[in-house]
Formats: sequence, C-alpha cells, structure tokens
Amino acid sequence: MKKLLFFIVALFVLSACSNTENSPSTSSDDGAKPQLNIGYVSILANAPGIVADKNGAFNEKLTPETYGFNSGPELYQALASGDLDVAYAGIPALVNWSSRGLPVKVISKVSEGKVGVVASKDSGITSVEELKGQVLAGVKSGSGVDIITRGLILPDAGLTPEDVTIQEFKQTNIEPAVDSGQAQAGVLNEPFLTYSLLRGKKQIAEENDPALVIIVSEDALKNKPEAVQAFMDVHQSTIDSLNDDPEKANQVLVDVFNIADVEDVPAEQVIAKAKEKMTYDWQFDENDFEYYQQLADAAYDLGYVDKEVDVKKLMDLSFVDGVTKSE
Repeated sequence: MKKLLFFIVALFVLSACSNTENSPSTSSDDGAKPQLNIGYVSILANAPGIVADKNGAFNEKLTPETYGFNSGPELYQALASGDLDVAYAGIPALVNWSSRGLPVKVISKVSEGKVGVVASKDSGITSVEELKGQVLAGVKSGSGVDIITRGLILPDAGLTPEDVTIQEFKQTNIEPAVDSGQAQAGVLNEPFLTYSLLRGKKQIAEENDPALVIIVSEDALKNKPEAVQAFMDVHQSTIDSLNDDPEKANQVLVDVFNIADVEDVPAEQVIAKAKEKMTYDWQFDENDFEYYQQLADAAYDLGYVDKEVDVKKLMDLSFVDGVTKSE
C-alpha cells in the first residue's frame, strides 16, 4: 500500500527539468552494493544531487533509486510515506513536516544561494512595496521559497501576505506568467532567476535561498548506516568536484534544465552565471544555524506550524565527522 501511494504521488509530480524523471533511475548491475532511495527537488541549489545522479557517481558506491521532484512539499510526501531514505531538501518545509512528527534528521549541508523577485523591464515596478494589491507569482504553499516570500521578502517591504495575491506556479512557468501579465512580478530561484535576467527582466528584491540540507529518515540511519555513509562519501566528493572544477558539471546542468543560449551568451555561461550566486558545502557554520532558526521562526509566525521549533533538535551532527566547521 505504501509503494502504491508513492507511485500515485509520483505520477502527479513533474520535474522542473525534462531530463529528470520521477520514475526511479536504478542501478541493477551490482546487487552487492547497498540499496538507497534518494530524492531531490530539481533546482540548481541541489546541483550536488543532480550531478551525482546524472554522472553515475551514486552507482559507484550504491544501488540507488533516484527521484526528482518539482517542489519540497511533494518530496516530503514521499519521505512521509517511507519511500525515500535520503533527500536533498529545504529547512522551511522540514520545520513544517517535523512538527507533524516526520521521523527524519539533518546530517549535512548542501548549499546556500539567492532567490529574487523579478518584474518586466517596462512594467514601471521598481520595488516590492509597489506590489500592494498586485499579483505575485510564487511556488507551492509551504515550500521554502513560499516561506521566504511570505515571511521575509514581503515583511522587509512593509507588506503582509494579504497585501498581495500570491498565485502558485511551477518555477518554469513563473517568467511566462510575468510576460503574459498574469502576474506583475515573480519569485525565482536558480537557474531560472539568472535566465530571466538575461532575457530582460529586472530584479527588484533578493533574499537568501531555502537553505538546502541532507535529510535522512531515522529508519535509514538505524538500519542502513553503511548505505548512508556511502551516500555521504559521494555527496562530499561531488561538492569537492563542483568547487574545484565547476565547468565539468555545467554541461550536465545545461542538459538537465534545458538551458539554451540567450542571445550571445552560450548555455554553459548561463549556468556558470547562475552558479556564481551559489555556494556548495557539506559543512555547517554558526551563521547557517542562525538562518535556519530565522526560517523556522518565520514558519511559526505565518501559522505553518503551531509551536516554535528549535532547528538544532532536528539535526544529527554526530553522523558525519567534521560536519560543523570549527572556529
């Protein structure tokens, strides 16, 4: 029944990039390697997971089944159903789901970066303050970008979520919604933010991204520790590769996100420009914990959770050696 539920969910979850399928990508040539079900949301912040999936790095140490999702809430539904062991996911949605009793722990960091609010160049809109009474194209309610929009971006502009009409779109459809006039502005993360700016949109606000981390089910931590450790070996080496040789992953990401040339800017440079706003790291520092707590507090203030959450209690900082940077 559990598996049936997951595949029903998966049928309705279309990846933000056409080359990332929700049907599992499975390695079947070496059954001796530990099996692990891995999920990620298809955004550039999760490049370590996307690249490790597409270049076969997971297959070197694991027998993986990998799933790409369009949003955090959809991924968390799969975690809650027990069909994922490990996920690249955001802190805001974790706060929401953990308050409902989801048995998972954070064991490592993935990335940090930026989200931006964009408007058409000829719209006359120059600030978020001017969106009062207007339509703002956002993403699925309860996702990390949604909580950042409602809890940080709008309050910073002196607005409440009730001051604007937030309509939900897939990331790939937000820029067309702005172009067509369905929305007067849109909230985008990478690589869609950079792509829209290169195509003539103007950015009117910026905020830190949804704080991506590695989440593992408590069942997998207890019953699949060797598989989780093998996954972490791949995660760390992939991040090292992304940082040491960033160009190597660019073509993979171009293909995954269907990035095209923008006038005289080649597709690989589009991805490179988007990655300039991203930092990939498997280690936490104290600034990370402070930001995660800010997001948790915003979720509480918005009513997504009915009690305050201490994010450090959602973490297992002992599983990975050196996961917290020393001073």
